[in-house]
Amino acid sequence: MAILGQPTGDLSNSGHRLGNDTGTVNPLHIEEYSGEVETQISKSSFMRDYVRIKPVRGTDTVTNDRMGKTSLQAVTPGVRPTSSAPEFDNISVKVDTIVLARSNVHLLADFQAHYDVRAEIGQDHGKEIAKFFDEAFIIQVIKSALIVVGTGAGEKPAPDGFVGGTRVELAAANDELDPDKLQRAIEDVCQGIEENDVDLDGGVILLAPAQYYALLRNDKLVSAEYSMGNGNYANGMVLRSNGLRIVKTNRIPNATISGHYLSNAGNNSAYDVAGEETDAVAIVMLPKALLAGETIPLTSKVYYHDVELQWFIDSYLAFGVTPNRAEHAGVVLKYRA
Repeated sequence: MAILGQPTGDLSNSGHRLGNDTGTVNPLHIEEYSGEVETQISKSSFMRDYVRIKPVRGTDTVTNDRMGKTSLQAVTPGVRPTSSAPEFDNISVKVDTIVLARSNVHLLADFQAHYDVRAEIGQDHGKEIAKFFDEAFIIQVIKSALIVVGTGAGEKPAPDGFVGGTRVELAAANDELDPDKLQRAIEDVCQGIEENDVDLDGGVILLAPAQYYALLRNDKLVSAEYSMGNGNYANGMVLRSNGLRIVKTNRIPNATISGHYLSNAGNNSAYDVAGEETDAVAIVMLPKALLAGETIPLTSKVYYHDVELQWFIDSYLAFGVTPNRAEHAGVVLKYRA
């Protein structure tokens, strides 16, 4: 005879897969959390759409070999042509830091509260990781655009044929809020990139919201009528400028960044931001502007620790990014007195 209150059959557990899983951590609950993180990152992060990220395995460094241009010569009858020796070098980026989002929740009862805690935490982890990921890439795009190639002070050596980035500084304070002046500056950046013999195909223009809405007031870019051109004022959007897609983002740094999580002595604090790097108001980026590597792709875990009587909810990844081809990047800088 069954005891009152004693279940006579199997308990239902929505967190177990086909009833075959065991253990205190429910596998489907983990997948649910991880899915929330990945969904949020897919929705919030955009840099993966424009930069190829190489897997880094068996080493902590990804390297890109670079070769300079060869020289042409006129052939004189009876004279042996000379050999042209192009210059070689390489550029590399090291992946040496794990970036972690962690939340602790006491006991399973709190983890399965009256609202969906896993979903809320997953969305927040995804949002913060996406913001951090994109910001690191944007920092390096700005640095790439500001590179001056040469052997002088503050310049970077490169093989013959490589040139620096394209920079345009606005002429007066608040010009970045003037739709015509801002658009002209973006055009000047695109012109400078093309004059370096770089095709703009596959590029993107990154704008902070203030600059995006400034361009929205430029009647050369938008139409008051409904159309599928560059954009339209009726829908409040700008789609393209100079044939390049426009992406609106809050992740362009406008203040000094010191002690960035990816900065260390080994990379000479490469991800910190200072000086004119904080003045960027518009960025033009092409895919070859950056070299990026990833050792640990986005990973999510949920686990319980008996000693601390709490759940650990983690999301982490390890990546690195650095300027690659400076001539594939350009930046508009606000006026600095």
